[in-house]
Amino acid sequence: MMRECYHKNILSTRISKGIVDILLVVGLIVSIVSGRSTDTSWASFHCLASMAWYALILVHIWQHWKMTKSLLKWNVVKRNKITLLMNVAFLLMTLSIILFIAEVNPRIVHIHHVTAHVFWAVIIVHMITKAKQFVTCFRN
Repeated sequence: MMRECYHKNILSTRISKGIVDILLVVGLIVSIVSGRSTDTSWASFHCLASMAWYALILVHIWQHWKMTKSLLKWNVVKRNKITLLMNVAFLLMTLSIILFIAEVNPRIVHIHHVTAHVFWAVIIVHMITKAKQFVTCFRN
């Protein structure tokens, strides 16, 4: 019984959150570097790596679901503007991916690239502002 509970909550531990955060940083770098390719195929390295990275982002959001939900309250938004901006940028990035699913053309590629650059900038600011919390994931 105890083991079953452990498996249900494995992604909620501090160390799991830290590992997901490290993988997100690596994924960000891979996504940026591989995005320089002109291949727009769904089988391109950029698309495959970015889909894995997107899945990790969803895990990260799930790990911080209480915080994400609390952004619906004004007093929480006032204290967490960067996190709110991060969520808005994520939604815009999701929209650009949905546009890709509908059709790939130069205009949509341009929208995706602009959205991606904004997303990356917001992610970097988010990482800097959350660095202290990240370090606590590995403290005893």
